[in-house]
This record gives sequence, C-alpha cells and structure tokens, in this order.
Amino acid sequence: AIYAEEFNITAKEIIVDKDKQIITGVGSVKAIDSSGRVINADKIIYEQSKEFLLAEGDVKIYDNEGNTLTSEKSTYDKKNELIITYGDTELSINKGYKLSTININYDIIKKILSSNNSSIFTDSDGNVIETEMFQYNVNEMLFSSIGKTKVVDINKNKYHFKELHVDTKKNEMIGSDVSILLDQKNFGLDEKNDPRILANDIFVSKNKTNLSRGVFTVCKIRKDKCPPWAIQAKEISHDKIKKTIYYDHAILKFYDIPIFYFPKFFHPDPTVKRQSGFLSPF
Repeated sequence: AIYAEEFNITAKEIIVDKDKQIITGVGSVKAIDSSGRVINADKIIYEQSKEFLLAEGDVKIYDNEGNTLTSEKSTYDKKNELIITYGDTELSINKGYKLSTININYDIIKKILSSNNSSIFTDSDGNVIETEMFQYNVNEMLFSSIGKTKVVDINKNKYHFKELHVDTKKNEMIGSDVSILLDQKNFGLDEKNDPRILANDIFVSKNKTNLSRGVFTVCKIRKDKCPPWAIQAKEISHDKIKKTIYYDHAILKFYDIPIFYFPKFFHPDPTVKRQSGFLSPF
C-alpha cells in the first residue's frame, strides 16, 4: 500500500520510480481518491507530477452516488477532474438502469457522464432505449438524448423520438416529435393493421401517458398516402389504472377530411377484453 497525495493505492505489487515520479500497481489494484471514489483494476500507472492515473484490465470505477463504470481501460485526470473510459463500457446507475456504449466521459465537477457514440440504455423492467448519443446528469438523475432515439417497451411497442429525457429517480419519460408503432398482437389486431400514434410531445409515467397534438389510426401504412381514417386530438391520455384512453378536442377524419368533432371522447384500451368499440362521448 502507498499513499500518493491524491490517491491511496493498494496492490499485490507496487513499483515506485522516484526519478519519474511514477507509481505502478499490479494485481488486484485498488485506488481511492481524496473524495472517496474507488477504482479497481488489474494494473494502475499513476504519474504524480501530472496527477494522472491510467487503469487497465477489468476496470471498475465507483463514484459517491452509487454509479459504477466498467471497462477495460480508463484514465483519471485528477487536475481537471475528468474520467474517460475507452472501448466497450457499461454504466450501472443506482436505480437499476444500465447503459452499454463505448468511450464515456465523466466530468466530475459538473457531475455529467456523456458519450457521442451509439448506446443502449435499459431499465429494471426491461424497456430498451437506443440512442446516437447520451448525457446523464448525476445530480438531477436525468438521462437525455438528442437525435434519432428509439425505445422498445416490454410490450414490444416501438417509440421514435428526436429528443428524449428520462428521470431515473421518478421513472418518468418526456419526448418530442414522437412516432409510436404499437405491437399488433398486444393491441388485439392482425398483420393487416398498423396501430400507431404521431404526436408533438409525450409524457410517460407509471400510471399515465399523455400525448399532445396526437393522431391515432390502426390503418395499414401506405407510402405517401394518408390513412383511410384517423382520430386527431389536442391531447390523448392513457390512464393505465382505469385502462382507458381519453381524447380532448378530437376530430375523426376520413382520408384527411374532418367528419366528426368530439369535445371529449374515450374508449377502453386494448387490455380490456370484454369491451369493444367506442364508448359514448362524455
């Protein structure tokens, strides 16, 4: 074991180069920084003059907020408070969320983890988010992605966004420019139908889903052609407890021509087996 100002390092073998001010630890290495962050690795090289640490082989980094970074190689620039992982990296968040990507940057001062590479983000229920980039704010426990983002939920419904934010503390999701392809089987339809929703924005929580400026239809997708019928609404809400879908200021359209207007309108969601068709407006 050796104490080197910013790090307390233990290992099976430690080599100290006094002239170059380099400490090398090999075999079950553990380095703890002055703030209590822990780095485990097969090998660590620490340059004291630069306050720069290189970790290699089965690297695991534990921060003070319960998050864990796992990779084969990582660096820790203590002067600039920056951790960088190289190659395949896994991030485990203390609320049961996990992320797989390559090359994560961890700005310790701002408490932000980020990557500009394709990433896969999963929650404890098995919902999967595929992103082109991501940013995770540790203090706010907020996962964000801008660009092409795809979500596949546990019911095989597919969501596409241009921007997505997930509150990992509250288990809530907000997205913009959303396109939802509902699973045909779970929706109670065959392959001749393509149930889907387009909306400006979406908010998803455990018990409710709200969409603004939404359009719903089950008609088969036809390239460059409007569906035979669709319901357009100022707001569409799905109450998961009541198993009911509500529409606010709804317009029923046939081939994009408005036919009926309903100030308020609702019907059972697909999980309700004994009810069918639309319920009366309220």
